Amino acid sequence: MRDHPQLIQKPVDREALVQAAAVYLTIWNMDCPDCATWLHNGLIQLDSVLLVDVFYKQGVGVIVYAPAMTTTDELLKVVQKIGKDACHYYGAEIIGQSSAKQALRLE
Repeated sequence: MRDHPQLIQKPVDREALVQAAAVYLTIWNMDCPDCATWLHNGLIQLDSVLLVDVFYKQGVGVIVYAPAMTTTDELLKVVQKIGKDACHYYGAEIIGQSSAKQALRLE
């Protein structure tokens, strides 16, 4: 039996947030809070990702990332890889995008 994962925290770089983008995903095949934590932890460890929120009941994720360092296509591939690693085969689709300033109301 797999242990429950602990949520990884990452310091927030407020200067980087000004240049960041936010992508909103619908994510399928999440069936428990651990799924959300595995996705969060896998994404937040990427240098290009600044913030992540995953809501498993709603099947939605929000990723704030540095567009100079990665693409939304790469982020979708990471979601799929995390699913394969967790034997859940997550899939995701982009349902929206915005600047991080707008998403986080930094203006």
